[in-house]
Amino acid sequence: MEQEKRKIIVQEIEHWRRGKLLPEHYCDFLLNLYDLNPEERDTRVLGVSKNSIKNSGWLNWLLGFGFAALIVYIAIHFNSFPISMQILAVLVIVGACYGVGCYYARKTPIIGYSLVGAGSIALLGAGFYLLRAYGLDEPDLMLAYVAFCSFVWILIGLFARMGLFHYCGWIGLILVYAWLLHEQVELDWAGAQMSWLPVCIVFGWLGWLLHRTNKTTGAVLLLVSFTLWWTPEVYAWYAGGVSGQLLQLSFLAKLVLAGGLLFGLRKKWIEWVF
Repeated sequence: MEQEKRKIIVQEIEHWRRGKLLPEHYCDFLLNLYDLNPEERDTRVLGVSKNSIKNSGWLNWLLGFGFAALIVYIAIHFNSFPISMQILAVLVIVGACYGVGCYYARKTPIIGYSLVGAGSIALLGAGFYLLRAYGLDEPDLMLAYVAFCSFVWILIGLFARMGLFHYCGWIGLILVYAWLLHEQVELDWAGAQMSWLPVCIVFGWLGWLLHRTNKTTGAVLLLVSFTLWWTPEVYAWYAGGVSGQLLQLSFLAKLVLAGGLLFGLRKKWIEWVF
């Protein structure tokens, strides 16, 4: 009877650990108190359960290594495939990475983020390779493809609630916008501020509207707004035509203003983000 009670308590502590209801060191302390067989404890490394590996069947290993072998085979013989097969192969690999990654995003975040990250790199890299291989590497097409990949990352981030990829998607679109600005117009310091700060305000406002219904999305949009706050100085420095002294003064003034706002509104944005 006593052993059954301890077993239930240990299972509950493991549930607290997985759900991050208690800090890791508290869970370890409690397990050391109640677990009579620590050598049989189901520990996790990078989010992967020890027992899940020990008890996995041959089919899991066959599928895992089979998929890895398929990717290696496609990578080696990629140039010999016709264009239709190359596109299909990229879509299958990217789709598999996104599908499995989104499935594991909540259960095992390290696996989910790794697979979605691999799929995102494959989507961007393979697209650039194919555009260059078939003579379609014009700036407009490359830029349009970056925008397409950015939209995909935003959708993946929203669907799977993976804030990192949601944020990366917006950063990709910001880079596209910066390139278009640089190619179309020449901006001085005031022009750079007017080109970026209204966008910064819009993202901050949208984040504030959404933070009650979707905290993750609100936090991402707040981070995008914070990134856009500094973008005019970075853009002006890259584009040139603005004195270094003016950029330093502008950056310093924004730093002081941002620090004051973050301190004064800390009780609001802390709740917003956390």
